[in-house]
Amino acid sequence: MSYNNEPESASTPETENPRRVALKQMALLFGLSLSTQSLDVLAATVKGTMPLTTKFFTPDQLQMTGVIADLIIPTTDTPGALAVNVHGFLDTYLAECVSKNEQEMFLLGLKKINSVAENKFQKSFLACKPKQQTQLLTAIEKSDSGFTPDDKSFFTQFKSLTLFGYYTSEVGATQELAYLAIPGGYQGNFPFAKVGKAWALNW
Repeated sequence: MSYNNEPESASTPETENPRRVALKQMALLFGLSLSTQSLDVLAATVKGTMPLTTKFFTPDQLQMTGVIADLIIPTTDTPGALAVNVHGFLDTYLAECVSKNEQEMFLLGLKKINSVAENKFQKSFLACKPKQQTQLLTAIEKSDSGFTPDDKSFFTQFKSLTLFGYYTSEVGATQELAYLAIPGGYQGNFPFAKVGKAWALNW
């Protein structure tokens, strides 16, 4: 009598797309909840396989979003948020991945920044000098100069999405973070000074 230890119909589990896994892990890190469909859309966006077209913002709103994102992550020895198209990422994210209510709240947040800019500097946010733009973003973080705690919550979300979009871009994952496609053996108590960066999980 023979025994077969193999199941009659063993199915091989489908391997999840590495980029989708990376996005899912980063989304959890930034407190974002994304569906599989949303992850697929964002994977295409951050990888640069989708053309930059305005899906949600008006051209002025897209430009404003890019300027704010670049003030959050400016160009230093590595490209900033504007250079890696974080504003395009945000445009896709808001068009494809959030509710109508969340979309409206985001637009109200941008409108409030413009309103305070008009009251404080007598011009729109985009027309303000970089120093004035920085003052406005500092004020919103402090719920000061006409900004409320709700405005601060909006800006906190804006920063989280900016960081998420940036660090899931190729530049963010390979230049700003340290990345090794095929790591070597495990070595405990490795001195941080020899690494110098946090590690990107996938690219």
